Amino acid sequence: MTTDPVVTLAIVLVYVCITLILGYLGYRKTNHAEDYLLAGRDTHPVIIALSYGATFISTSAIVGFGGVAANLGMGLIWLTVFNIGIGILLAFVIFGKKTREKGVETGAVTFPDLMGKIFQSPGLQFLSGLIILIGMPLYTAAVLIGGARFLE
Repeated sequence: MTTDPVVTLAIVLVYVCITLILGYLGYRKTNHAEDYLLAGRDTHPVIIALSYGATFISTSAIVGFGGVAANLGMGLIWLTVFNIGIGILLAFVIFGKKTREKGVETGAVTFPDLMGKIFQSPGLQFLSGLIILIGMPLYTAAVLIGGARFLE
């Protein structure tokens, strides 16, 4: 199935315009770092859970676990089920409310900030930030490689 290049261009332009408009509206409402990093702490928990779920259950879980299950046997697919079911359940039901309460109480806006303020340790704040700084590019590379291998 081929698509008319004019239709494709029109769709891309509409998408870019919508993205720019939403970005500008968000920019106008952003006055502090807390507004930018945490949406002013006004986001409904369901929206946060959906965002976290979409991020957490990404290529690494779907393509990665699926690829491992294809190589080692479908019995390994339970790993995806537990990752989705128990991982998100633990993150939100057990840890989520207390983490949010501590974040509001301390005024922390990032995870390293929260760790540093809770334990009153700039070293722990630095270490957790460093782990994220090193780990995120590695995770991103794994996700991109997994997506590319899935497409080939």
